[in-house]
Amino acid sequence: MELREIEIFLTLAEELHFGRAAERMYLSQSRVSQTIRRHGDARGRAAVRTYLPSRAADPAG
Repeated sequence: MELREIEIFLTLAEELHFGRAAERMYLSQSRVSQTIRRHGDARGRAAVRTYLPSRAADPAG
């Protein structure tokens, strides 16, 4: 995992919102989603659990 990917993951964990995390990182929301999805795919499980209306990092994340 690259440093930038870790920064994106941590920002999402702090914001609990893909859009706000993207804004804070000066990225598109789709870039944040793709990065998180790629991380989950590499591990064979979801990196983020989505609960409406918020998100939470997976404990194994």
